[in-house]
Amino acid sequence: MIIESYKTLYQQLICRFSPPQVDWVNKALQELSDHDDPQNKLLELSAVARRKLRDAELSNEQLVIKVNETLMPFNHWSYAEAGRNLLILKVATLSDVNVEDLVKQYISQADEWEITAIIRLLFALESGEPLKYFALDVGRTNNKQLFSALLEYNPFPQAFYTDHEFNQLVLKALFLELPISTISGLKQRANQELSQMCEDYIRERLAADRSIPVEVWLALAPYTSDYGEELMFKYLSNGDSEHRYNVIAALLQQSPLSNKRKQRILAQQLHEKNEAILAFISRMDNN
Repeated sequence: MIIESYKTLYQQLICRFSPPQVDWVNKALQELSDHDDPQNKLLELSAVARRKLRDAELSNEQLVIKVNETLMPFNHWSYAEAGRNLLILKVATLSDVNVEDLVKQYISQADEWEITAIIRLLFALESGEPLKYFALDVGRTNNKQLFSALLEYNPFPQAFYTDHEFNQLVLKALFLELPISTISGLKQRANQELSQMCEDYIRERLAADRSIPVEVWLALAPYTSDYGEELMFKYLSNGDSEHRYNVIAALLQQSPLSNKRKQRILAQQLHEKNEAILAFISRMDNN
């Protein structure tokens, strides 16, 4: 329920905000409760939230909101995003508020910082399909800040996107040179079309003598062709340790691990110098 997400977020923020920030947030929440038109009041409060709070990341510790049975991380939100989303959740808990209308009105008058915040929150608003339009619309932008809000640890695409929509999200992230390891459900939503799209993308990059994103292997591996697998084996010995690390991570997605993959990884272990990669390989027997 939205009220539970609101309570969890409030409790986590109050112990991290400074006393002046706590005072402002509590006053703002009370104003929303008392106002005849809380949705318009929300817009007014949201406009000053970034000045009242701050842009620093909330915490290095894992912080989550439990939405039904899904854990939604929010420690990567900024203080201002978290504060804005607390206000949005507050309005969403009011009995006469339609969540879809709330999101539509908020986004229509929001700047990119405010849109970033509410896109991170979509899943916790528990309205699913009716909110997908807003997520897909943000997915069309080349604005990395907005697109990252949809990409980073956001359960909404995993839960509500079709395979085609999800695949396009992954490919767009690669095109924008954003990390795909932060995409919620990347392993669970892997499919043959996505692997083929990644393979085609790699071919195009190689043909143009351009670099390959270091995390592309995570989306390629699950349903890759023989050509794609040989590419991964080739990049196991690449000079860039990030390529090697992500290739191994991708290969280890297979369970049980094929003998061919295991032997190639063990061969790389003999001359690997990177400690993080060696530690990763040492976990292989648990796969």
